[in-house]
Amino acid sequence: MLAAWVCMAIYYLRGRHGLPFFSVIAALQCIQPYSENMLPLGKKRILGTLIGAVWGAAVLYLEYLVTGRGGGIEGLHFLLLGFCAGAVIYSTVLMRVPENAYFSAVVFLSITMNHEVGSGLGIYIIDRVLDTAIGVVVGMFVNSLHLPRIRRKDILFVSGIDPILAGGGHHMSPYTKVELNRLIRDGALFTVITRETPAMVREAVSGITLRYPVIAMDGAVMVDIDSRTYLFTEKMDDGLGAQVEAFFRASGTGYFVNTIEDNLLVAFYHEMKDGAMKRLYRRKSGSLYRNFVHTDRDVHENIINFVTVGTEAEMQAFRRELLSQPFAGRIRTDLDTFGCDEGDVILRVYSAAATRERMIRRLMQQLGAETIIKFGLPEPCADEVLPFTGDRMVKEIKRRFETVHHSGWKNMLRW
Repeated sequence: MLAAWVCMAIYYLRGRHGLPFFSVIAALQCIQPYSENMLPLGKKRILGTLIGAVWGAAVLYLEYLVTGRGGGIEGLHFLLLGFCAGAVIYSTVLMRVPENAYFSAVVFLSITMNHEVGSGLGIYIIDRVLDTAIGVVVGMFVNSLHLPRIRRKDILFVSGIDPILAGGGHHMSPYTKVELNRLIRDGALFTVITRETPAMVREAVSGITLRYPVIAMDGAVMVDIDSRTYLFTEKMDDGLGAQVEAFFRASGTGYFVNTIEDNLLVAFYHEMKDGAMKRLYRRKSGSLYRNFVHTDRDVHENIINFVTVGTEAEMQAFRRELLSQPFAGRIRTDLDTFGCDEGDVILRVYSAAATRERMIRRLMQQLGAETIIKFGLPEPCADEVLPFTGDRMVKEIKRRFETVHHSGWKNMLRW
């Protein structure tokens, strides 16, 4: 809206010279969800304008030379324009700016299809180029203009994964993606936490650029999603791992052992049991980010957790028996139904040192935050817990992170 107003205001300031329609169209085409990289984008748009203008001028001058001022046959004119529109698009490919193909074609067609026979050809072409260039500059400027805001970079925002990010409909809205990405880019300390592996994070928040480390596997690991680097891990010591695995083997229960070796998460299993274990495997093994490996050897090293699955009654009974073992004080267990088939319950076994609170505080210290705001289920270390989901969560982050204030005038223009 502002871009359209500015284009029309410039039209009046120019003494109502030119056609503001082309300026408004160009400006609206330059409006993007994100304002980063606006200068490179603007340069490409200007180049696209020139490509379309050069072809438009060439076609009109060719027609002028062939037919004179009286104009030619309309059918041949449109046939030529269709052919040259393809040449315009291919020109952007040759000049390595294919993303401007549409833009260049619009400029070309606006010049060649709206020129009135008998009017000054050179002035007309210059006016169309100027109209479009004005729109590009206005679009870039308006896209980079923001209200003055002060930003709170001392608050760590922590969200659960699903359905917190997605909202009640379990589908992440475009607003959530665009606005959350913008807030993160502007410095909001936002991360996610989950009981699942980092693979689930990649799948669940596709479209969100997570700049800061995420906490996965219920606080057992902190990982940089982009580089797939495990920054911190709370592993079981080898002796405890051997005891827990011996217990699992003796019970005859099917299980997975999640380990991190050479910065790679691998889920080992000895025997694929029919029923709940096979269902869980089929659900998880389709991901490119999960690595399941069958092995006959005992796994005692680099263990993050043990995972087994069954009915609620089976898992409750197995948990009670597990917690009656001599090593019970050195482990932590968790029951969960998320990510498995209906009627199944997942039991995870961690080292007692692997806690969500401990990993969140470690991340808080690493990022230099002073306050923790958690969205979703309560977190003992959070200063405030909010039940907001989806768009409402993003709006709350925006309200807390950036407040409109005159002292934030330096943040008004962002390229």
